[in-house]
Amino acid sequence: MKSYLLVPKESIETHAHPGVRGTEQGERVLQRSTALQFMISGRAPDMLRSLGLRSATLPGRLPEVSAPPTSSKKKKTAKPARGRGGKNEVQVAVNNDGPVMEPATASEVGTYRHMPLIGATMAHFTSEQAERVAKEELGRDFEFIPDTVQLTFPGPVSAGQLGPRNQGLSSLINREWPEECGVNSAHAQGIKGAGVMLGILDTGVDADHPEHQNRLIQFRYVSLFPNSPHNPARDVRGFDPDGHGTHVAGIAAGQFHGVAPEVDLYVASVIESESIRTSLGRVAAGMEWLLHQFSRPENATRPAVVNMSLGFPVQPPQGVSDMEYRLNIRALQTLLRRLVDSNVLPIVAAGNGGAGTAGYPAAFPEALAVGAVDFSRRVASFSASGVVNQRSVPDVMGYGVNVYSSTERRCNNQAFYERMSGTSMAAPYVAGLAALYRCRSPDLTALEVRDLILDNVLKLPKTPTGRAGRGLAVYK
Repeated sequence: MKSYLLVPKESIETHAHPGVRGTEQGERVLQRSTALQFMISGRAPDMLRSLGLRSATLPGRLPEVSAPPTSSKKKKTAKPARGRGGKNEVQVAVNNDGPVMEPATASEVGTYRHMPLIGATMAHFTSEQAERVAKEELGRDFEFIPDTVQLTFPGPVSAGQLGPRNQGLSSLINREWPEECGVNSAHAQGIKGAGVMLGILDTGVDADHPEHQNRLIQFRYVSLFPNSPHNPARDVRGFDPDGHGTHVAGIAAGQFHGVAPEVDLYVASVIESESIRTSLGRVAAGMEWLLHQFSRPENATRPAVVNMSLGFPVQPPQGVSDMEYRLNIRALQTLLRRLVDSNVLPIVAAGNGGAGTAGYPAAFPEALAVGAVDFSRRVASFSASGVVNQRSVPDVMGYGVNVYSSTERRCNNQAFYERMSGTSMAAPYVAGLAALYRCRSPDLTALEVRDLILDNVLKLPKTPTGRAGRGLAVYK
């Protein structure tokens, strides 16, 4: 029994085809649409369904999105699902009535989940014959990426000041962001992130914590087995058995302590609290859900930011071949590229391994990689840095030492706050700043906001070369 992420080879090597999302010169509002898809991506689910694999997608209406622009040339006819066909011969079709769950059969050979907005399909084979045939028929156009390499968020860091967890039993009277970072100035001007969508991929969020309870948080739990119809992803009231995601959400968007308290929060729980690990398939499913939310008709032109505190190390873990690992790396980069193509700015934690330990996705040029400094602007010893494929990591720094934010609640509903340290804390600080910039100038593209953050930094002149990127990200 094997699970794969099927990604079109052309999407790994190139950007999505330009479409009606607003790529013409002078057009400032980019509307998300199926124009971001690759034409060939629709072959995979058709082929898998013809082999008897069962859809693992929940039934229900998907958000309405625009179709890719049609050419004046004669349309090519889609070949049967079992046929090989050349690239771009199958037009992507979006079922606006939602996929229908197929009945289980005694001869079930596997399951699949089509994710059209990121142009990928997850497939889980319980039949070796079906796996072999699928590879024969789709192998020319698709990479079969084994979903076996685990991702994890940066390991916890002991700040050494407050001792055990849960020492902070109530919120501070005031936000503690220094005046130099510009957060207080932005709030005084009424710029608090309103109108911006902030997505978070993490351990979840406690929607009933005082820091978050007076808002509607769109929340999805992506199960350990996202490819299984028996363990479907669920849209439920936000929860977080770990507290890490709640802390991250509090920094970026908490009502009392957040950088951008008026954003609309979209949180996907994709990381387990016990192992702090996830899989490429779960991250892909979380991104697909976020893009579906961001692509709804009422959201299609709104600015968006995604925060991710997770990643791969530079070298493959024990027991994983270099080829298999590189496939996972390339697929993860493709997913981030889909966010940028959709006018979504991805912000990622650089990692907590110290100098010379930069990994992925921080090392991808599509990501805005964030390292950590303390409130005195000194680079944290744990903050990852390095050069990977001629790219220097991190890009910028954020406050990531002893940062105060929400964590959890006791059974009697007593809420806790805590100081945590890590690039996981620095990244949502920068994500919050990005939301402030996108709130102030919603017509700017994701890449323009990235440049704005990189151009408006506080320099850290006494820092060793390569440890702090451009400097400390601030709002100006």
